[in-house]
Amino acid sequence: MSIKKTPPRRVLINSLPKSGTHLLARVVDILGYKEYFSHLGYVRGSPRFFNYREVKTALGIDLRSQPPALSSQRDEASRFPEGSTDQIGIGSLTQFYVESAKVEQWLKLLPDYRYILGHIPWTPVLPPILKSLNYKQIFIIRDPRAVVTSLLSFILDTKGMPEPHFLEEDFRAMTLEQRLSFLLDGGFAAKAGVEIKGFTETYRAMLAWQNDPNCLFVRFEDLIGSRGGGNDQKQEIVIQKITKHLDIPLNRKNAMQEVYNPSSRTFRMGKIDSWKQSFDGLDLQRLTDYCQLICREAGY
Repeated sequence: MSIKKTPPRRVLINSLPKSGTHLLARVVDILGYKEYFSHLGYVRGSPRFFNYREVKTALGIDLRSQPPALSSQRDEASRFPEGSTDQIGIGSLTQFYVESAKVEQWLKLLPDYRYILGHIPWTPVLPPILKSLNYKQIFIIRDPRAVVTSLLSFILDTKGMPEPHFLEEDFRAMTLEQRLSFLLDGGFAAKAGVEIKGFTETYRAMLAWQNDPNCLFVRFEDLIGSRGGGNDQKQEIVIQKITKHLDIPLNRKNAMQEVYNPSSRTFRMGKIDSWKQSFDGLDLQRLTDYCQLICREAGY
């Protein structure tokens, strides 16, 4: 494969967690970009990814040793009035609001040809910042039933991620049925000291990126290819859309064979419909009934 370099760009790979973030990152890697925090140029102390835990750590907020009541108060103090034009919510199941100027400052730190992963719900504040910094955004979505299934395991074991999930302690005190209900319905996570949104609200906030004209919106099921239970023709079409979005002329030989990577640091049964084998009858019915409406809205 030969890649012709074009004017420098940086990439925000955005997603709902467990929607194929690292599958998409693999494609962007193949196209010549490198992940920000694991390569030369990473600025120590800046977020490694744009997620709930990382931005709090970067701002010097460590809640691990604080009692839940105090944690909750500090989180609530960070929540700005809804509709504010000066803050960006970072995170999926719960958001931590950061001044847009600080997010812009962090984005400026990335060297050329780097990408950063993020879990950022739709906001009108972010696109102008990305455009001014010559960033491209790609968002990947996945069947909500598969996302919930994967989250149930990931929260308990983040595999190769640098830190445990902020909900791990709460989850360990629950049964599988309680974990599923908590993810779907939301509620207060006592050990983490945060309020978790219901999954429908969470999913819709991410799905809204499909209406942003400057964001390339792709589906996990189209990108996974035949090795993950998908379709190679659809995979090739999506890869071509990505190269066009990044202004990269690509002469590829085996690019598609390189995409599906079970050694990825958070890989877990990354196949279409594998979620159906993860539950008994009652829990499976609960999940499918709950997700029926958002599946329709998202085209699943």
